Amino acid sequence: MIPFLVFCSFLIPINAWAAVTPHLHSDLSMRLLHGVCTLVLFPLLWSLWLRRHDLSRWPALSLALFAVVMVVVNSWIAGMGMGVEFGWLDHVMLACAEVALIAYFLLGPDPAEA
Repeated sequence: MIPFLVFCSFLIPINAWAAVTPHLHSDLSMRLLHGVCTLVLFPLLWSLWLRRHDLSRWPALSLALFAVVMVVVNSWIAGMGMGVEFGWLDHVMLACAEVALIAYFLLGPDPAEA
C-alpha cells in the first residue's frame, strides 16, 4: 500500500503544475495523466464499497460521490483530449482527490481493527 500512496503523492504536484500551466503539456501526456489519475481512484472506491458498513455514512458518501464524479469527468477528458473548458479546475480537483485518497488510507480506520 505504501508504494501506491507514494505514487499518488507524486500526482499531487503534477496536477498542481498542470493546473498552473495548462498549455505546456502535450495531448498524449494530458490523456495519460487523466487516465492514471482515474485509475488511482478505483482502490479508494473499492475500499469505500467494502467498508461501507464500518464507515460514517455521510463522510464516506461524500468522498465516494466526489471520487465517482472525478472518475467520470476524467474518463471523459482522457477520451476527448485537449481543449476541455476549465481543464485547469479539473487538475485542481484531481489534486484534492489525491490528497483525500492519501488521507483516507493513512488516517482512516485500520481494516485489522474491524
